[in-house]
Amino acid sequence: MRKIIILYVFFGGLFLNSCTKFLDLPPKNQRAVETLADLKSVLAGYLDAFARSNTQPIYGVMPVVTEAHQMMFEAHSDNFDFEANMSQYVNVANPGANPHAKEAFYADKLLLNDRVTIDAIWTKYYEVIGFLNALIDQSEELREADPAELKRVQGEMLVHRAYYIFKLQQYFAPMDNEELGIPLYLHTGKEVVGIKMKRKASSEIYAVITEDLKRALAYFQEVGPNAGYSRFFNERYIQNLLAQVYWFKAESSSKKAEDYIESEKYALAAIDGTEGYIPKTVVSFRNVQKNLDPEYPAVYMKSVGFGTVAPIYGSPYAAPANLKVNQDFFNSFDAGDLRKETYFVGNVHSHNWPDDTFSKTLHLHLFTPEEAYLILAESYYRNGKADLALTTLNKFKSFRGAVAKSGLSGELLLDEIIKERRKEFYCDTDKRWLDMKRYKVGAMERNLRFFNKNYNIKVEPGDYHYALPIPLSELQENPDIFPNEGWTTIVF
Repeated sequence: MRKIIILYVFFGGLFLNSCTKFLDLPPKNQRAVETLADLKSVLAGYLDAFARSNTQPIYGVMPVVTEAHQMMFEAHSDNFDFEANMSQYVNVANPGANPHAKEAFYADKLLLNDRVTIDAIWTKYYEVIGFLNALIDQSEELREADPAELKRVQGEMLVHRAYYIFKLQQYFAPMDNEELGIPLYLHTGKEVVGIKMKRKASSEIYAVITEDLKRALAYFQEVGPNAGYSRFFNERYIQNLLAQVYWFKAESSSKKAEDYIESEKYALAAIDGTEGYIPKTVVSFRNVQKNLDPEYPAVYMKSVGFGTVAPIYGSPYAAPANLKVNQDFFNSFDAGDLRKETYFVGNVHSHNWPDDTFSKTLHLHLFTPEEAYLILAESYYRNGKADLALTTLNKFKSFRGAVAKSGLSGELLLDEIIKERRKEFYCDTDKRWLDMKRYKVGAMERNLRFFNKNYNIKVEPGDYHYALPIPLSELQENPDIFPNEGWTTIVF
């Protein structure tokens, strides 16, 4: 078998130095990969971060949604009453940096001007895609490898790559413009020379994602996992992600008639056998959040930075604290809803959430059965099965101690599903912002004062704010890419 060299020139460098220059860069590192064991060893340096919270992957970020990432999407959303909280946010009592630095932090976050975080998402996610491209390409050359184990490793890589491609598409592609999908190329090596990294049609991007996930699912159903190695290579997780992809795509410019049929199928498979693991009390709900239930069927990750989400969510020690939320949102909770007791103290945000500890570190779960349940409810509705949709929604409400609904149909039923998603995914990574984007809901207007100047930010449903700005470095270096219109950078 010929010797294989993996060159670590990936999309991180590609997008910082323009797509067309990516193979002109000198390799950061190289390693001879001659066997499947070599390939698994290289990949393990990335996968280890999904098993241990104190480990940084060799490419990408840990957690896959960072603290800055989560706080930015919360600041882009409508759960909190940011105007009412300003005296808590920009406050000399806040621990950490001096008040001037804190004012800059909040100005960027609350005026939707956080280019540093947006650029980091673009760079780091493409970096991992490039890393996986190289390994997937090289895996095809391992002719003497054990076929079953090779499929497990390839399946693992395909699911991870699909996840990052999907998130970039969700973040940077408009819902209603088919031609403005993300740039993407899936190979490495000599065949890349001379290509132009233009934005692809969104339908092409979704085709890549679904084909990779279905290939990985077929591999899993053929060979099963390697229990000590596999992270995303899990039948339930793959089905969950497929349900998410088809569900999101179904309201985009790339929608097809069968999308909700597919999301129904995969969501139904993803929840199979999970009802007993879904928390139904305040204690079990908190325990899942803190990863104290090892049987809970989802991928768990947490950060290790003390206090790192406190600037938006509040601190138990000083300001910000007693943060006010959108009053209509607060009023949407039933009195007996366990989430109300968990999320709030009185009518303000509990500083114990979203991490449910005093340490204010970020906790997240990927591929949860709760997400699949709510996708299933909506898919039933969209597929003309209103009775099943309402039954599924009410079953889900029963898990949380919420009051069942009766007689809902049409837009009232859909509206109730959207409200349930908002309550379930409060402070959960990017979910509320993506729901606002997908459903075209939640007009926002903010009148805020920073550095002795008044700023007005108005966000209308479906407007340009729901496709994040392409990083300036990419626009400057890549002549083949087209920007997302509307964005201007505020210079304070």
